[in-house]
Amino acid sequence: MSRLSVRPAGDGTHAVIAGNDPLVSGLSLDEAENYLTFMRAAARVRRTRQLPEALRRRSERPA
Repeated sequence: MSRLSVRPAGDGTHAVIAGNDPLVSGLSLDEAENYLTFMRAAARVRRTRQLPEALRRRSERPA
């Protein structure tokens, strides 16, 4: 996933940005930081769940 960050949206609200693309906007700073934390945790869970499958595929490869 692209780099995630919180940036001011210009109208007094904040946006969560992935790379150069806004994911959500119109949030308070606290809401934006909470959303950002959730997105990072979700990505970490996805990577953790994929790890056993990746290890299994690697061990099944012929030498």
